[in-house]
Amino acid sequence: MTDTYPPADDRLRQLLAQEINLSVDTWKLAAWIADGIVKSPEIRAELERIGTAHAAGEPCGDRHCQPCWDARLATPAP
Repeated sequence: MTDTYPPADDRLRQLLAQEINLSVDTWKLAAWIADGIVKSPEIRAELERIGTAHAAGEPCGDRHCQPCWDARLATPAP
């Protein structure tokens, strides 16, 4: 048993459901939507692509990626 919440083995679905829950009527609906997102092969592939780019120190190309945006605006060290 772990003391962290959400648990690592279901963290992505739980975090998505928490965000979705702000816009829907029930937690059950939010969890159902999040489950579909997590199980989507296209979304999983995109998450992997972004993670691989970031791990290599490259921009991921996603216009909503705050770390990539910050890096683009950072002034290079002399």
